[in-house]
Amino acid sequence: MQIPLRINRRTAIRQLTTCTLGLSVAPLSGRGQVFAASSQVEQGYEAEFPSMGSKINLRWFANREPIQDQIVAQAQQIADKWVSVLSDYDPSSQAMTACSNADNGNWVPVSNELWSIIQMCDQWHHLSNGAFDAALGALTRLRRQRKPALASQWEEARQKSGWKLLELDTTKQAIRFTTPGVRFDFGAIGKGFVVDRIAEKLEEIGIERFVANASGNMRIGKAPKDSQGWPIAIDVPPTDAKDAGAELLRTRISQCGIATSGDRWQRFPNAPGEAKGNYSSHIVDPTTNTGISGRQSVTIIAENAADADAAATATCVRANRDLAGWLDVLSLEKPKLEAHVLLRDETASLVRYISIGR
Repeated sequence: MQIPLRINRRTAIRQLTTCTLGLSVAPLSGRGQVFAASSQVEQGYEAEFPSMGSKINLRWFANREPIQDQIVAQAQQIADKWVSVLSDYDPSSQAMTACSNADNGNWVPVSNELWSIIQMCDQWHHLSNGAFDAALGALTRLRRQRKPALASQWEEARQKSGWKLLELDTTKQAIRFTTPGVRFDFGAIGKGFVVDRIAEKLEEIGIERFVANASGNMRIGKAPKDSQGWPIAIDVPPTDAKDAGAELLRTRISQCGIATSGDRWQRFPNAPGEAKGNYSSHIVDPTTNTGISGRQSVTIIAENAADADAAATATCVRANRDLAGWLDVLSLEKPKLEAHVLLRDETASLVRYISIGR
């Protein structure tokens, strides 16, 4: 859907003439009320900047135009800061440096920033009974590399993957590996975590009505004025190029996080020489150290984007084990959480749609 925009040349920030949204959960879309461009009322703005291998898109309402440049600059500074902490692509990031230092088996103190997400990952690992695992970096890096790997490299990567190989000292705020070569991969929580931090800054400076979107991992603020919430639509992913897909759910949400996980976009090999047609989801099942099989799409609406991001990944993994039991756990531990799970059989025919929390 094309959004009517007016370009502010001085700030390079697009000014929305409506609150029509082109958000993308799978994908998010919708149409809202028209607002006049006036200094006396809140005006909608949009900006985006590159981050985490993609882009972060911001949409917000404000009536103080001079601060719009500052909003984008501060959001980008926050994203850059956390990329320098969490990235598994940058060998100089805090996460990669800590992993390298821990290869000798000694305890390695980590910063408050890195410790905060390690603790969050540890909580989700235990809550999900191991389905969420942020220590699969050795394997995920091998799966996504273009150069074919040897069988010995695959086996070595599997031996170096898994949260069970990590020890935490909560008193000293330090980590230790029981085997060298373990690497973090925060891809299942990082984008949600970052947009949560951006949301905190927006609220701190008085911006309450906003959406911070990192590749479909979103933190959503208060609803636009005179609105029931930000409009979203969850779709049924198409089965092939000829299938246009369908809309599964349309609603309005506010003051929450939302994320979608599944095998729609990224598929990678599990073994040397594996045919591309046999590639499986980028999401790894920690019990097998292979990409999850089956076709699924999971959308989670939670109190924040990090929880939505982590829960969506864990649900994709648990969908192949004991989905009903896992959804019971989520309902008990995260009572405000909504889950929308779409499962397909091997022929890609729609077999089940399950939801909780509505």
